[in-house]
Amino acid sequence: MRKRQFKFIVALCVIAVILWIGGEILLGLVLDLGLTVSRIWAIVIIVGTCAFSLWKYPRE
Repeated sequence: MRKRQFKFIVALCVIAVILWIGGEILLGLVLDLGLTVSRIWAIVIIVGTCAFSLWKYPRE
């Protein structure tokens, strides 16, 4: 694995975690929407991260 690929993976994971936590705070504390919406949000973040990773992954 090249250095550029490693940086991409780490940056993508950090951004996904920040978006997930930010969304959880917004959904749970500010909007008080419940557990079902929280689970849907987690699924959206996971699927979106995987899709973006496959679409933009730096090729060798």
